This record gives sequence, C-alpha cells and structure tokens, in this order.
Amino acid sequence: MTRTTILQVILGLDLGQTQDPTAAALLLDMEQTVSPYSWIDSTHRTTRRWQLASTRLWPLETAYTQVAIDLKRICRRIQRQYPATPLILLCDATGIGRPTLEMIHKELQSPGEASPARIEGIVFTGGATVSESRHPALPVNLFHVPRLDLIQTLLQAIESRQLQAAPGLEDAARLATQLKSLRYTESRSTGQTGIEVHKSAAHPETANADLVMALAMATWRMKTLAPSSSKPPNRLPGF
Repeated sequence: MTRTTILQVILGLDLGQTQDPTAAALLLDMEQTVSPYSWIDSTHRTTRRWQLASTRLWPLETAYTQVAIDLKRICRRIQRQYPATPLILLCDATGIGRPTLEMIHKELQSPGEASPARIEGIVFTGGATVSESRHPALPVNLFHVPRLDLIQTLLQAIESRQLQAAPGLEDAARLATQLKSLRYTESRSTGQTGIEVHKSAAHPETANADLVMALAMATWRMKTLAPSSSKPPNRLPGF
C-alpha cells in the first residue's frame, strides 16, 4: 500500500520573446509512505521528493495577454486537482517580466473569486547574493536570485534524485537536450563563474534554455520552502 500526499505545488514561468518561447514547469512536492500491508502507520518508511509533473511551451510571439489568460485556466485546473494544496505561481520578473507579472496578477484576480494561486516573482541577476523585496504596487514578493544559483539548485536536485520527471513527460527530451547544452563560464575581468547555453545547429531547442529556467525557478523556490544541507554539484549532468 502506498499513500501519496502533495504538500506544495509550484508553477514556474519563464517568459520568452520573439526568439524563444514562454515556458512553464509544474513541480510537485510529494510525500510517499509505503507499507507491505493494507494499512499505514508511523512505523512505515516515508520519503519526500519533487516531481516535474508537466510542462507547457507557448508558440513564439504569443502575446503576454494570452499567456495570462492561459495561466488563469491552468491554475484553476491545478486548484481543482489539488484543492487542499497551496499553489505558487512563480513568474519571471526580469525586465519586461515586471509589467507582465502585473498583467498576470490582474487576470487572476477575478471579482468575487479568490485567486487560484499565490503569485511571486523572480528577478534573474548576475551577482552572487540572493535578496528579497516587495513589488511597489502589488502584494507580491520578488526574489532577486543569481542565474547561476538557480541552475546549480536544479542540478543538485537532479543529481541527488530529489527531483524526477513524471513518466511519459512530453518535453523530457527537449529538457534533457537543454540541460546538456549548459556550460560554466568564467569572467576574465572579475573571475566570476557564470552559466551559458552552448548552441547547436543540430538541436535548435538549445537556442535558449526556456524549460530549464522555468524548472530551475520552481526548484529553487521549492528548496527554500524545504531547505537541504546538501552541496551543489561541480559538474553539469544530463537529466
């Protein structure tokens, strides 16, 4: 007998533009207890892991207004599927992401209805520290996170098998290809380590890291809600 409890749901949203698609990744915090019997009690082993349950890619040049409408429908569906579980919609708030976040917030606030998700934002930085601020006009927290931190948190979760993809995930091959295209870089002027995508003509999906960033955002936030003492890896694994 297996009992599965979904403790937290996070939908990470990486905004695209004309050259790369907008992408979303749905991450579940799952607690599973397994018993060889038809009953479960506190003596049975319980494990906790994160599952990439689904992904979504919008066609190139999809208007952000349409993305906001689609997100509302997606969040409502997630809410129906996991009615007792908190849902965070974690939006890319870098550059054009700030006004888009405001658009998404407005779309989710239907008159007379509670929002299906708590909206938060991530601002990608090139620095070395994480900070938190408040949106100047909305009840939304903004996390300022180095891009390298996001990627390393994702790689750590994959390598430790804390994070696993759901069987039959539609975009698993695209995600794996993007992960394998990542390369560490080092600035000659500052000596600071960074991350970049090694583009391949044979794999046009590596022109950007849309799915990687959407999943990295969700994984980083999940880790802050359930911190671990494990260290990040020193290499770039496949998925």
